[in-house]
Amino acid sequence: MIALLSETWHQETDDGGESGQEWRRISSLIGESGADWVADPVRRIEELTDREFDVFILLGRGLSNQAISASLYVTERTVKSHVTRILAKLHLDSRLQAGLVAQAYTHWVALSSQ
Repeated sequence: MIALLSETWHQETDDGGESGQEWRRISSLIGESGADWVADPVRRIEELTDREFDVFILLGRGLSNQAISASLYVTERTVKSHVTRILAKLHLDSRLQAGLVAQAYTHWVALSSQ
């Protein structure tokens, strides 16, 4: 999955056009392997329970704990517990990182399903 995600990103930027210029600018700031920090957590997604996965995906949508709790019909305290376990299982430091990984994962799944 990681190889496909990386390959997809590079295919999108190999056209030499505007997206290629954007990637060159980004990689000049973060290095060629700057997006690789996503790979390790993505490999661990299968360790999440179904409910943790739901919370993880909603984090990627930028939802607050309150919005996630309303969407999943659980308490905010339960959402906070899920977020804590997600961070631990994916070896991430913040919900922002979890959200970014969730967005990358969601993007990859959407691309691979086409």
